[in-house]
Amino acid sequence: MDRRSLHLLLILAMLVIVLVVHLFFGFHAADLPNLIAALQRFEAQSYEEAVLLFQRLPRTLIAIYAGGIAAASGFVLQSLVRNPLASPATLGVNSGAALFLVASALLFGASAELQGIAALAGALAGFLSSLAVARLAGRRNDPRGLSLILSGALVSMLFTGMTNALLLSDPARRADFLSWVTGNINHVYMDRLAMFWWIGALSVAILLLFARPLTLILLGADKAASTGVNVPLVSRLAIGAAVLGSGSAVAVCGPIGFVGLVVPHIVRPFMGNNLVHALPASLIVGAIVGLVADLIAREAFYPYVVNTGLVTDLIGGIVFIVIVKRFYLSPGSREAS
Repeated sequence: MDRRSLHLLLILAMLVIVLVVHLFFGFHAADLPNLIAALQRFEAQSYEEAVLLFQRLPRTLIAIYAGGIAAASGFVLQSLVRNPLASPATLGVNSGAALFLVASALLFGASAELQGIAALAGALAGFLSSLAVARLAGRRNDPRGLSLILSGALVSMLFTGMTNALLLSDPARRADFLSWVTGNINHVYMDRLAMFWWIGALSVAILLLFARPLTLILLGADKAASTGVNVPLVSRLAIGAAVLGSGSAVAVCGPIGFVGLVVPHIVRPFMGNNLVHALPASLIVGAIVGLVADLIAREAFYPYVVNTGLVTDLIGGIVFIVIVKRFYLSPGSREAS
């Protein structure tokens, strides 16, 4: 067994452990046999079993979905943009999806299904807006992609401000989205996961399908083209899949920030830049990060529950500073530029 396969098995085992802890933490040990039986028959016969089936399990599934999708999308975006700060949160994807979803609900009274479609359109609009601003700023003369990151930050701030303005303009419906807009893994959004999970699954399938040609593109567009890879088509399809997958996660539980930024930096030292190995690892580690963040949000301030997005923003903000210092402010990075 090679080193990468061993690492993949280890993180799979870690996912199972975190999954069990997320589901059963806080229950009495004497209740565990009944809780496991309730999972098998999917029927609650006590309060504890109802909490497990209708609160804990939905939160677990949403955390796995949102974390895994964000992490895989972040790895692909960082690879194709060639910037360690690229992620759905820093390229206007999450904020665009949130703005379009809130606007569709508050301005047009859209149903949950139409809100999901609006989130997908907003995710694309957010990324394309960041790309347009970067090109106006001279992205073609910026091989490190910094102008795209700065443009993404600008677009994200603009879209977030517009979202907040919409919420403030409608006090009657503000409460419906005030918690969601900060990233809220909550069992009440299980119906949204049932509606949109297939979008994320399709996005991941596309990324895994293109993992090998994407790896060749990372080695150089000319080398990839010489092996028969249609570089523009593969790149656009991969970015589109990453953006739409992230948009579907936002449609479910709101923008869970910085998972897509942090996880690739956790995975890359162990799995390298070969997306054939790194993408599955990113999915698993992203799911782990989502579960751990939700566990902290659920238990750290008990009996109060905070939004999972606040936890990921706190952790991601610290990592963001570390990445900027390492890649842009260290003496080696200045000499390289």
